[in-house]
Amino acid sequence: MTTRKKTDSPTRLSFSFPEPPSMNQMLALAKKRTRKGRDGGWMKRSMPIVYDNARHSYQLDCLRETRAKGVRPPKQPWKYWAIVSVSFRLHSLRDPIELAAGLKWAIDFLVKEGYVADDSPRELHAPKNWPLQSISRQDRGVDIVIKRMSRKPKQ
Repeated sequence: MTTRKKTDSPTRLSFSFPEPPSMNQMLALAKKRTRKGRDGGWMKRSMPIVYDNARHSYQLDCLRETRAKGVRPPKQPWKYWAIVSVSFRLHSLRDPIELAAGLKWAIDFLVKEGYVADDSPRELHAPKNWPLQSISRQDRGVDIVIKRMSRKPKQ
C-alpha cells in the first residue's frame, strides 16, 4: 500500500482488496429477492436487495483492508484518474470479460470512499491493459494501482 506524508498528496495509490464476485455471481445476486432488510427487519413486500446487501458487505471488507494498511482518501477526490494495473488472485482462471466486470464493486468502493470523484468516461482514463490473473487459492483477492491524471480523458 502507498503511504504518504501529511503535507503532500499522492499521485499513485495501491490497493489490495478481497476477491470481488465474478460477473455471473453479480448477475445471480441481482436476480435474488428477499423480504429481509439490511437492518434485519421484514419488509412489507419483496425487494431485490440481496445484491445491495452483498455489495455493502464487500465494501465494508474493502474499508477494513484500506484502514488496516493505513491508506486514507486524499483531501479532495481525484477528478481525473487512470487504472495503472489490476492483478487478480483467484481460485481458478476467469475469462477476460469476467475479470473486467469483476472490478465493478472495487471501483465503486473507491468512488464511495472519496478516493476518486467518479468512474464515468469523463473522469476515468481508459485502461491500457486487461487485468492480469493468477491462481492463488489461499490468498484470493485483487490488487489495483491507480494514478491521478491532470487532464480529462480523450473522448
